[in-house]
Amino acid sequence: MKMNQKGKGNDYFETPNYIFHQLDRIFDFQFDVACTDNLNSKCPHYISEKRNSLECHWQGRCFCNPPFSKKAEFIRKADEEVRNGECSICVMILPLNCMDTKVFHDVVIGGGITMRYLKGESLL
Repeated sequence: MKMNQKGKGNDYFETPNYIFHQLDRIFDFQFDVACTDNLNSKCPHYISEKRNSLECHWQGRCFCNPPFSKKAEFIRKADEEVRNGECSICVMILPLNCMDTKVFHDVVIGGGITMRYLKGESLL
């Protein structure tokens, strides 16, 4: 997997299709809430970087591969949207290094959120 695009860091890492398609078969996503634009959206409906997902309401079954520099904000937002009931589920792709952050412990572990880990090119 290519983690960095030249000069862009990990904020523009695109989820590999083999990962997304396997998750989509399980969760049947409706919205991509963290895509750059319609060209890299993984779902029929999306909230692009220009519209700013952190300021919009999410709905339905959401897929989120957040910009790594804003992963804490997206974790909080996903939790808020699922708890308010408009977003029935939000599946996030997060790096393992976010597990040692305060927001991860407060929201994910402290909130009883279900986690799954991906191993290499196999999934679930």
